[in-house]
Amino acid sequence: MIQLYVDDALVYDSRVKATALLGLSAQLGLNKGGAATIVLPPTHPAYNDFISYRSIVTIYRDGVLRFRGRALYPVDDSNLIRTITCEGERCFLRDGLHRPHTYNAPPAEIFTEVMGLYNAQVEAFKQFVVGTIEGISPDAIVLESEEAEPFSATLDKLVEMCGGYIIFTTNHDGQRVINWYSDIGYQNRQTIEFGSNLVDFARTTANTDLATVLVPYGAKSESTGERLTIKAVNGGLDFIQDDDAVALRGIIVKAVYWDEITTPDALLAKAQQYLNTSKNIITSLELTAVDLSYLDKSIDSFMVGDIVKVRSKQHGVEDEFYQLTEQSLDFLQPQYDRVVLGKNITSLTGADVASVKRADDSIRRLNRAIRSDYNVNTDAIVEEAKVAMSTLIQQTTENLTLEVSKQYATNEAVQEAITTTMTQLSDSFEFLFTELSTKVDANDADAREQLSEIKSYIRFEDGNIILGKAGNEITLRLENDRILFLDDGAEVAYFTNKQLTVKDASFLNSMRIGAFAFIPRDNGNLSLVKVGGD
Repeated sequence: MIQLYVDDALVYDSRVKATALLGLSAQLGLNKGGAATIVLPPTHPAYNDFISYRSIVTIYRDGVLRFRGRALYPVDDSNLIRTITCEGERCFLRDGLHRPHTYNAPPAEIFTEVMGLYNAQVEAFKQFVVGTIEGISPDAIVLESEEAEPFSATLDKLVEMCGGYIIFTTNHDGQRVINWYSDIGYQNRQTIEFGSNLVDFARTTANTDLATVLVPYGAKSESTGERLTIKAVNGGLDFIQDDDAVALRGIIVKAVYWDEITTPDALLAKAQQYLNTSKNIITSLELTAVDLSYLDKSIDSFMVGDIVKVRSKQHGVEDEFYQLTEQSLDFLQPQYDRVVLGKNITSLTGADVASVKRADDSIRRLNRAIRSDYNVNTDAIVEEAKVAMSTLIQQTTENLTLEVSKQYATNEAVQEAITTTMTQLSDSFEFLFTELSTKVDANDADAREQLSEIKSYIRFEDGNIILGKAGNEITLRLENDRILFLDDGAEVAYFTNKQLTVKDASFLNSMRIGAFAFIPRDNGNLSLVKVGGD
């Protein structure tokens, strides 16, 4: 079940046809604002309900909040189909202005004070209660800016200096809460595996901040204006180097500044820690996968920040854990949901590590066995038609469902969709045919869309065959010894033993019994006449 709210008003429910959308998707990421896209037909009841930068948009999947943000400017195409882009609630922090500031305090204290200043400037619907601050170093840091900046920039710098993740939640009072965790750490129970739900695999090896020799500088002296160096504790040298890294890659010198460090010992320790990282080559592994939870509700759903086990012997990855860094959600077609997982491995040489067999930079694209897509593009005289065929097998503990669908799209809008679904239960077998067509009258100035949906089915149940159409009370039932016609589940006629039995009958023209027939006359009377036989 998918629900979309705008300013607490329900404008879309996947169970209500009157609120149907043409598109609804979201893109989420770790320490990113996130975005969502809503596509409405011109006849939608909420077509004009979105106020730019003011309307709060929330999207729920099965009762779980998956996106919260605000609507930006709408874009209409030639058919008046409206696309509304939304930005995530983290972007609200750009609305307040943080005046020039200087902090020398523990990060949690700075975080709390900054959020207090932000909340004092913005409206209630954009405010956040400070929640959990966990695992962040309690040591004082220096954070300053000589110029005014958005509060979002201040928090970004704070997170960059101290690490961790900004996570938004809701408390028992319904207030939105901003939390700061050093590590999320939830291990998702769903596994990504080659041949099942792994779609892409990419490996890159690089380090844009590579250095083998480091010259560190600390805070400026108030009396001389000169910066602190490590000469006093490093044998008169103002630099340090890694001999193994120099022998392998040569001399690559880099200067680094730490305004908050005021002693040579602390500066040397910080420089050694930094060089241990900057001398290494970073191998980044990025995976793209399908979330299988939409097929089976018992499977753990992916959430941004989750730690996920990956198994792909093809790529030398065996039961390794990656963090889910990005997620793309298609709420109308969940089979197209995608997640991206990332992991950085550092080594001096950049050689194979953690059982990685090959260090190429290529992207290997894999076809997921459970679903196959066939895209056929053809040029028409006026417009391009896109045909997509997809097959989906869905299995749960109670049933097995096979779905084959065909979609025709013109100008990015679905014009016709035909879906066949086969569902097998323990005691029945059902085919469901769904036809959804969109007809746009080019001569209609309002470009109003006419939607029609027809559902038919063939069901095998207890050795019988049942044919019908959704929304129609008339069904046909084929049994072993008779054929039945049912109206709203009640028998109204049936064939058996070469005989038709009808409870009530109405004849529009004539009725023939053997060689005789009842035939209406022009004067309104009814005649019984002989029409054949001896």
